[in-house]
Amino acid sequence: MITRTILMATGMIIFFIGIILFPMPAPLGLPIMAIGLSIMLKASNQIKRFTIRLVRKNNYSNDLWRKVRRLSKRNRNRRYGQLR
Repeated sequence: MITRTILMATGMIIFFIGIILFPMPAPLGLPIMAIGLSIMLKASNQIKRFTIRLVRKNNYSNDLWRKVRRLSKRNRNRRYGQLR
């Protein structure tokens, strides 16, 4: 319970730092926001469900997500010698 709280707080702090850095000319905000979001996704099932709902609602991100999943499965199969 305490570790989830610590993870959630850390993820939120990193995410908000990314939001602050996003408008700056250097491209630091988006990767930092992604790191913070990934930490929050590990800590909370409710945020996982909300993120999945947002991805499924947006057609472009839904197609992009499917392509990324397909590529990662293909690379994983190649890595273990299971070519289709």
